[in-house]
Amino acid sequence: MVINFLLYLFNYSYSTSNKRNRFSKIFYFVFQFKCYLKLLINHFVIVCVYKKKERYLSLSFFMIGATLLLSGCTFKDIDKRAFVTSIGIDQSEDPQKKYKVMIKVAIPNGDPKIPKSEFLILTANTDSISEGLNLMKSQIDKELVYGHSSAIVIGEKLAKSNIQPLLEFFVRRPDIQMTSYLSVAKPNAFEVLNFKPIQEQVSGGVLKSYFDFSRTESPYIDSVCLFDAYRRETEDGIDIVMPIIESNKKDLLVDRIALFDKSKMIMDLSPSESETYRLLTTGIYDESLKVKNKKVMFVMNLEKGKANYKLKHQNKNIVANYTIKVRAVIEEKIDDLDSIKESDIPKLNKQLEDKISAETKALLIKIKEKDIDPIGFGLRYLSRNSENRNLSLWNKKYDSLAFKIKSEVKIKGTGLIK
Repeated sequence: MVINFLLYLFNYSYSTSNKRNRFSKIFYFVFQFKCYLKLLINHFVIVCVYKKKERYLSLSFFMIGATLLLSGCTFKDIDKRAFVTSIGIDQSEDPQKKYKVMIKVAIPNGDPKIPKSEFLILTANTDSISEGLNLMKSQIDKELVYGHSSAIVIGEKLAKSNIQPLLEFFVRRPDIQMTSYLSVAKPNAFEVLNFKPIQEQVSGGVLKSYFDFSRTESPYIDSVCLFDAYRRETEDGIDIVMPIIESNKKDLLVDRIALFDKSKMIMDLSPSESETYRLLTTGIYDESLKVKNKKVMFVMNLEKGKANYKLKHQNKNIVANYTIKVRAVIEEKIDDLDSIKESDIPKLNKQLEDKISAETKALLIKIKEKDIDPIGFGLRYLSRNSENRNLSLWNKKYDSLAFKIKSEVKIKGTGLIK
């Protein structure tokens, strides 16, 4: 009754306005559909309950009608697909071509109980990445699937020229994950992709394990995803940073960080500088640091270290006031067998604070002299006040940016050494 009454109202209450008339018609057809659907359901229930002869006939028509509503789909067997786990880009050895595009294709293992990594590397020398990926389709009899690709490796020579077209391509391609890890390969991307570990469940998984925080908590590795690298490339006040993967044909070493401007690699940090950079950005956990006290060398275990900074105006210049907090434990003592006294801990605190402050300030000055900003001082400055949103003004002030470092170290105890 309610539905019939509403149908009557909408049927005889159209407005002269075109907009109201259109909405009235829409509601009219909606209620009309509900009315017919209710009648159909009532008829189906009556037939199924009271009329046994027509029950099976009604069920048959209902099932046939339901199948007409289903949409068809196509499906390719999994044995006709080839899963790409890593992508590598090098500078082409052919002088007439620009890129050497490589993909690492996983070959499935028959027995899942035996960890065995088999892979195939496809290469193509082209002027564009999309052309290279299309040419690789003719090198394999399966469909290439990029949805499982978790790492994009860029050769060192190419990284020092221009990486903007690479980031633009990978961001715009829909089947490349935005969470893919980016890295710089040394000496080239082919050597890194061709590396085969002793045990690996899935080919290419070793690169993801290096950058996945849940598996490797190295203080030297600063993992960067594709979306973060593209943000740093397009955002004012912050520059690109990537880890460096070095291959010596026997193993992979990831203990250095590459710093970029908006387009190319400018410098690389040493392992100790990479550790300090991690302390200034994401923080470090469970790292060792050497401190020399007179003739005794101590090894400190930095359980946790974090850094915060504030930008302040001082004498028409900008000063970055850093506060670094570190919690440490004495882990090892070298060249001396005497026990450590509690009175020695304050001296070690002071020495560790001075060392951290000196290394931090030296790294910040070194980065500033290269006219790059991977930490994001400019982004912090431009975002704090609407009057500061002038990039040219910040570029002038960045040259005179000063740093003040305050380190607070707390040595909890002597650990296992007494």
